[in-house]
Amino acid sequence: MTRPLRSQLAAAALVALFAGPASASFSNAFFFGDSLSDTGNVLAFGQMPAGPYYQGRFSDGPVWVEYLAAGIGHAVAAKANYLGGNNYAIGGARVASGATSVLNQIGTFSSNYAVADPNALYVVVAGGNDMRDARSGNPANIDTAAAAAANNLKTAIDQLAGKGAKHFLVANLPDLGATPEAMMLGLTAASTQATNAFNAEMSGVVSYGQGLGLTMSFFDFAALSATVRNDALNNGGGLYGITNVTTSCGSFQFSPGTSCAVSQFSDALHPSAVSHALMGAAAIAAVPEPETYGLMALGLGVIGFMSRRRRAGA
Repeated sequence: MTRPLRSQLAAAALVALFAGPASASFSNAFFFGDSLSDTGNVLAFGQMPAGPYYQGRFSDGPVWVEYLAAGIGHAVAAKANYLGGNNYAIGGARVASGATSVLNQIGTFSSNYAVADPNALYVVVAGGNDMRDARSGNPANIDTAAAAAANNLKTAIDQLAGKGAKHFLVANLPDLGATPEAMMLGLTAASTQATNAFNAEMSGVVSYGQGLGLTMSFFDFAALSATVRNDALNNGGGLYGITNVTTSCGSFQFSPGTSCAVSQFSDALHPSAVSHALMGAAAIAAVPEPETYGLMALGLGVIGFMSRRRRAGA
């Protein structure tokens, strides 16, 4: 079996692996977060870092929220807010601190909408930058930082729910210690500690939302990232076609020139476009439509994208 075919089958397997209980159709979607989800807000500010980033994404291609939005039938929702869409995520955002924080993103949303659509999906995924900050300080303070980030996520959910939002998707973090950035900085242990501390708090975030009577879907980003990494290290990338999990790719800084089509990361921190395609498949499976057509369409889109990337050798 060829690697592209194995990768295509793996994308379908991911949908099944990470699938959750069926939920009602969503009338719209709104996104809040950081560079994992930003589809052009930083670019709109004129602050996009130098490098071969794709149209304002912190990657070499579309990012996971675009696959998610398309999979639930609202592709246009993933467009950056500052470009007319529903995506308020901004690269570099913390959950609560700073002008671009998730809480301030919700403030911008609130200025645009007096009432939140109760039938829409609200995606709130952040915390990575908070924990990157925490890993550089006293290790004894990491747990406190993780609890603070989680409590601020609860505040974000509370604020949106107070406006009428009822359906949420949240996620944990992939292992920050496995990123090329952490390896180059010599912070692998501290980064993994920070990741584990934050992820341990996420069950409380989900329970908090459920206690408010909200529908809380959960995307296990940590498990997905680890699965792909383990396949690369122990199986030669036989399942997912990703073989490089240690360096950036293509013409990104610090890259040895490895193709992005077989790399887990684009730059030293952010997932590659191929990784984002897999993330999109897993995320849509966490909030599936009652009909299978949306999921099937997304799966075909992921397969098509991955095939195009390999043919292009990007």
